[in-house]
Amino acid sequence: MVNTWNLYQAETCVVWSRFSSFIEVGGRTGLGYRDTAQDIMSVPHTNPGKVRQRIVELLRAQVGSGYGLHLFEPERFDPNRPATPKFKSPTVVPEPPVEQLIHGLEDTCSDDHLWLVPSVCQYIKETGDFQFFEEIIPFADGGEGTVYEHLKRALDFSAAQVGPTGICKGLRADWNDCLNLGGGESAMVSFLHYWALQAFIEAALFLGRRDDWEKYMALAEKVRQVCEEHLWDGEWYIRGITARGEKIGSKQNEEGKIHLESNALAVLSGAAAPERGRACMDAVDRYLFSEWGLHLLWPAYTKPNDEIGFVTRVYPGIKENGAIFSHPNPWAIIAECRLGRGNRAMRFYDALLPYNQNDRIEIREAEPYSYCQFIMGRDHTAFGRARHPWLTGSAGWMYTAATQWILGVRPSFTGLCIDPCIPEDWPEFHLTRKWRGATYHITVKNPDRIQKGVKVITLNGRPVTGEIPPQAAGGSYEVVAIMG
Repeated sequence: MVNTWNLYQAETCVVWSRFSSFIEVGGRTGLGYRDTAQDIMSVPHTNPGKVRQRIVELLRAQVGSGYGLHLFEPERFDPNRPATPKFKSPTVVPEPPVEQLIHGLEDTCSDDHLWLVPSVCQYIKETGDFQFFEEIIPFADGGEGTVYEHLKRALDFSAAQVGPTGICKGLRADWNDCLNLGGGESAMVSFLHYWALQAFIEAALFLGRRDDWEKYMALAEKVRQVCEEHLWDGEWYIRGITARGEKIGSKQNEEGKIHLESNALAVLSGAAAPERGRACMDAVDRYLFSEWGLHLLWPAYTKPNDEIGFVTRVYPGIKENGAIFSHPNPWAIIAECRLGRGNRAMRFYDALLPYNQNDRIEIREAEPYSYCQFIMGRDHTAFGRARHPWLTGSAGWMYTAATQWILGVRPSFTGLCIDPCIPEDWPEFHLTRKWRGATYHITVKNPDRIQKGVKVITLNGRPVTGEIPPQAAGGSYEVVAIMG
């Protein structure tokens, strides 16, 4: 599943975005900003050329103040595109000028631009294309800047767009398009902001940009403190705050008490204090887990509330209102890996795996080799029915969760990290990883039957401390990691 179908689906989403599949026609054309920025994270090792193309397209669709255009046709922002002939035809709809394609703050989603930061860093870690940071790319509304400057603009935009508590504003919506927050603040976006800051800080340190490293380290700590002060609800993190100051995703609420995204990202990002991280993921397991995967929220909304958003008008158990929305499930898997809990990470992974649901195909009603956008939740009479296969960000994220976090092999700017988090009953596993032109045959042994921790790594029989440094391209190398 991982080597073939999961990777194929992830690549399909990079190429086709969300506008067509074998059984579904999307209601849009062009690229979704957040969708594309996340899709490309998973495949720079298999399709670096396409990933680079998509990154450039995303950077061109970023405005100078830092936010991204939520839905855009990339060719419209290509500076090398031939001018459109000026003619009138009764059968051709004239293209509007580019200026009319640039939406303002009222139509801006608060998360779009932030996904760009870890995506660019992931591409460069994979390929070693360090000069890409210095490539000049135009902004959608005029002017230009280096790729590095584009990333700073994204981080600075979110730093400026905060509400009364210092939490990032939800703007039109965050990742959950139906959770409009009534003009309030998004916990999920603040945790995402922290994660993007961590990615950028690592890049600034690698590049020797000391001033930027200090500036964004201070900003990250400010974001972390604000999150811990205003978002902790005793057992888990809330999802947001409305414009009137009401909590969303709190134990005080009758409906939508706990949401998946904010809690998973609190841990994935590294923002959550260790004891709170364990507690919130325990709550995710207790309230959101099912044999079909993790629900997006619980309990589903049944009463319309426009201060929260359109999600409260969606039928209970479908899509954003209490379905098993696949996309953030791998965030929870990665969160459990960061906590060192390989047993639970694998349980979450196995629950959503299409192959494992094929013995209930009369309920699932979807192919066993494709992740679907959502599976109807326990508050729906068709609990377990899957819908919208192929075109979902869960494909790339599940591939990342499996390969980089459960198996634990992931690149950095300076080396290849071997950091598995596996079920304690796995005695060993083997994989082959190609990185920067070299091939690594990796064996991980688990003699003590633990879930996380590596005590010894050898490269061609010689001990290595920390990461595997880049080896000569064209060569083949044997890596052995002993957990303990």
